[in-house]
Amino acid sequence: MKAALLYGIEDLRVVDIEKPKAGPNGVLIKVKACAVCPTDIRKYRTGDHGVTGFPMNLGHEWTGDIVEVGENVKGLRVGMRVVGGDYAGYAEYAAISKEALQFLPPLEIPENTSYEEATFTEPLADCIHAVRDQAQAKAGDSLAIIGAGQMGLQMLMVAKAMGVRVLTSEAYEPRLNLAKKLGADHAINAAKEDPVEAVKKMTGGKGADAAIASIGHPAAIVQGLKMVKPRGRVVIFGGAPEGTVVPLDPNVIHYNEIILTGSSWVGVPPYFNIKLYNEALELIASKKVPVGELITHRFPLDQIRRAFEIIDKKEGLKAIIIPP
Repeated sequence: MKAALLYGIEDLRVVDIEKPKAGPNGVLIKVKACAVCPTDIRKYRTGDHGVTGFPMNLGHEWTGDIVEVGENVKGLRVGMRVVGGDYAGYAEYAAISKEALQFLPPLEIPENTSYEEATFTEPLADCIHAVRDQAQAKAGDSLAIIGAGQMGLQMLMVAKAMGVRVLTSEAYEPRLNLAKKLGADHAINAAKEDPVEAVKKMTGGKGADAAIASIGHPAAIVQGLKMVKPRGRVVIFGGAPEGTVVPLDPNVIHYNEIILTGSSWVGVPPYFNIKLYNEALELIASKKVPVGELITHRFPLDQIRRAFEIIDKKEGLKAIIIPP
């Protein structure tokens, strides 16, 4: 079968490998769609970060049909449309081991939800964690989201579904326009005005209840600290290159008692909350979060390098890889 494997930094190859088997304790899934995640690009540029070692299959936002079920596996059946887990999605077939099944069992995709929409289950779960758990935003609160890339826009949709007032800051106008379409209460063009002053003005001088830096740039983190009200929460969501240093003024945190925290996946081990995957899929199926609006490109597996290039250069938001 065909698979796209990363053999080293910027060494991504589409190769022929042996089709895996389910085995007595696993399942085999025919992959239908796999989304390109920003962390795929980061690993492509900088290495696997100790995840699996090379060669590795970067795809972890994928869906498909179960075609084999091991004799010892319960609760799953051939023909189920599912959200997969683990790094296996950039291939024609993916085998899920006993250990992976125990940690993150495949979720059945509702009938009214497409394979492509369901690929957003994992990133949307991350965004629920960032907005609800880490920013602790609730209905009626104001939340500043810095950056309107695919994750910033998903956080926007999650927050709006919760009844939160969202202020989105973005320098790239097409993305800002999409943020408006998706319900941003205020869309701040960071290329034309000071985002901090804009947030202060839009909140009557108080500052936002919370802010999320969806991009791992020092300026975004510093802006977040200045955007929130006293005792506000600032969440670092976007990963930064190794060695990044943020030149912050500690007095901003000290005198305003600001809480600065991070948001990683659905929680850092051992505090992860896998149930957020179910919540994310329910939000997608209910159409309260129209994730399909973020899909800008589709590519066959043998054009995966082109998909990476499109996302890396910010020429698109979400690219979907369709295996043979």
